[in-house]
Amino acid sequence: MMTQTNELQKPDDATLILRRVLNAPQELAFKVWTSPEHIQHWMQPEPGMTIPSAKMDVRVGGKFRIQMLNPDGEYFTAAGVFQEVQPPEKLVYSWDWEKDGSGEEFGELEGKTTQVTVEFIKRGERTEMIFMHTLFASVESRDSHSRGWGRIIDCLADFLEKA
Repeated sequence: MMTQTNELQKPDDATLILRRVLNAPQELAFKVWTSPEHIQHWMQPEPGMTIPSAKMDVRVGGKFRIQMLNPDGEYFTAAGVFQEVQPPEKLVYSWDWEKDGSGEEFGELEGKTTQVTVEFIKRGERTEMIFMHTLFASVESRDSHSRGWGRIIDCLADFLEKA
């Protein structure tokens, strides 16, 4: 009789997978990831970057918009649509950048849509987060996002330690 093993999907040129055990209950980790008032405190893909605005309509078909501002005054605004919402376990959503993210409302997207899947797995009083970002156009784009998401997840873990 053969034994099957479940292997974690291996990243390809278009896939980024990050795993982290967070020192927080599953419900809190999910809430902090999806609440605009929390996002503004922990999301920091680069040192000195701030979040002037975050909007989250966390339901299937709902939109999100996260406006990031670097110390040089340049905006990087991400937006997308939730495709799957299973509180407090899983989120799947599209991710794209606005052409001009300096406004206060949803703007025109670049059209280079990728997909984000975030799973929150209960591990006693802690939560294992599996973050997967797919459909990158190039290895360079994936690697650039890897640095930003790695820092964001570090900031999230620090924020949850203090929560």
